[in-house]
Amino acid sequence: MTVPANYTNIEIKLNRLYSQKAVLEHKLKRSENNFRKMRTRTLIQMGGLLELTPLPAICNINIGDDLQIDKPDNAAILLGILTDFANQIPDSISSENLQKFGNIGKSLLKKKF
Repeated sequence: MTVPANYTNIEIKLNRLYSQKAVLEHKLKRSENNFRKMRTRTLIQMGGLLELTPLPAICNINIGDDLQIDKPDNAAILLGILTDFANQIPDSISSENLQKFGNIGKSLLKKKF
């Protein structure tokens, strides 16, 4: 059986495609990792802000508590409080109210740091 002359060209093109596929898969994985890291950073920062409020104490949650294992009921209470508060916020908040909330937050941050 004779191999067509362009067989090696086909192999070369196929290898290039495999290489391009590997590059794209690597970029996708890196992009997914970057998104995961950004999400984790944001979640940690939100948790830090939540710690500055009286809500953890109200829910009897202390730093170091494992909310999934040790205090799932307390976590449910906190989630319920936050959800109830969020449901009371109108669909659109005026820029004046956003400014007011921002001022309150800035004041609290200055006191803590």
